[in-house]
Amino acid sequence: MTKSGSAVKVLFVTTELAPFSKVGGLGDVAGSLPKALRQAGVDVRVVTPAWPGVLERVAASGVKTTTIKTKVYAAYDWRIHSATVIKADVKGVPTYFLNAEDYSGDMYPSQLNYWTASPFAVFCMQALELKDAIEWEPDIYHCHDWTSAFLPCALAWHRHYRQRGDKSIMTLHNVAYQGIFEPSPFLEASGLEPWSFSSSTMEFYGQVNLLKGGIVAATAVSTVSPTYANEIQTYESTRELSGILYQQRSKLRGILNGLDTKFWDPAGDKAIPAKFTVKDLKGKAACKKELLARAGFDTETNAPVIVCVSRLVEQKGFDMVFNAAHQIAETGAKLLILGSGNDWIENGIMKAAEENPGSIKLFKGYDEPLSHLMYAGGDIFLMPSVFEPCGLSQMISMRYGTVPVVREVGGLRDTVFDVDRPEGGNGFTFLTCDSDGMMWALRRAVERYNNDKAAWKNIMLEGMKEDFTWNKSAGLYKQMYEEINS
Repeated sequence: MTKSGSAVKVLFVTTELAPFSKVGGLGDVAGSLPKALRQAGVDVRVVTPAWPGVLERVAASGVKTTTIKTKVYAAYDWRIHSATVIKADVKGVPTYFLNAEDYSGDMYPSQLNYWTASPFAVFCMQALELKDAIEWEPDIYHCHDWTSAFLPCALAWHRHYRQRGDKSIMTLHNVAYQGIFEPSPFLEASGLEPWSFSSSTMEFYGQVNLLKGGIVAATAVSTVSPTYANEIQTYESTRELSGILYQQRSKLRGILNGLDTKFWDPAGDKAIPAKFTVKDLKGKAACKKELLARAGFDTETNAPVIVCVSRLVEQKGFDMVFNAAHQIAETGAKLLILGSGNDWIENGIMKAAEENPGSIKLFKGYDEPLSHLMYAGGDIFLMPSVFEPCGLSQMISMRYGTVPVVREVGGLRDTVFDVDRPEGGNGFTFLTCDSDGMMWALRRAVERYNNDKAAWKNIMLEGMKEDFTWNKSAGLYKQMYEEINS
């Protein structure tokens, strides 16, 4: 609560908002956490850019919008940037889409420099000006990753905004992406004071690092899992940025992500051919048959189906997968992968599929309905991440009774517990970042599936019963808001 006893007012400042704009987990969090926060008693609202296609997707979803008469403005690079404010009620959350020429390009540029970073700075300043257009002023600005990290920087070092004394929170969804580029002419164009570019603020080996600046400038910093909050303070995890994170550790806390459990629900999922629940699992077999048919495999096979839904990037550990392709095939299991990303990873998986045509299949690209079918139709979910701030896929897989095999890192370590512990668990885990470790865990899973159906069912049910709602995490965020606003 605020000092006056009313609900704390929070503005989510995010460049992704599922289901309208999404690249990764940030979009999922921004699309589901605010609803849980409002249910917890926080007066939260969301502002996000109207990237190309976003307003069309909003209209197609049936969400009604209104255009606010007053525009928002930002002074940047010696000119005024204006945006039209489109208001919508998204899952009970007041949401504001900023429609402007600044947001007419790609959501994430392939190369970052002064020009491609400019829309993110403009967005942050327009978010700071939004209060006048909507006649609602937040107590706290809640920013997410480097794309909105300019906002805390502006509150600390901008010639105009640093006078306001507003509070901000930086949530780190993935510290691997930091918003690094050359300082000229950004510093002059942005309105930041010259002393904002120093080793103790935004400067990072001669370049601007927006995420570093946001971490230093924010009132509080959070990550998306407790383990990740500890990992990022080590050089092994974040290299040169680890020192800053360690210095700022007093304002750092880890809060585990949750899921939109109504969207990810095998009992009501319209994207799968048969529904199922903890009490009645029969529909899962029909989902498995449909998935095998989509892959061109024998639908009557008794072999376990290993699935993976992921971006095909180095972070996700796919070199371990295609390096062990023959070993996976030798277990008798079927491996189905859905995703796209780096060419060398895609090529590695395609080569593995060509060499093991009866065992491995790559669905290249992203297909939302197919992802639901894979979660529902799989027996084992493979997630051998090199690092994983939180991870949602392992939570989704457990919701659908698909047992996770994961590396003990980041949020995976906070959510998946090995079944061979004395106290039992909900999946299979390994520690070493290599194919041998992965295969050790995967072989245990395949053997348990093949040889002990009763034990396997218990593992499935253990995962399906896990509470991955936002309820607990929303309470922790609310506590953080109230602490820094007191």
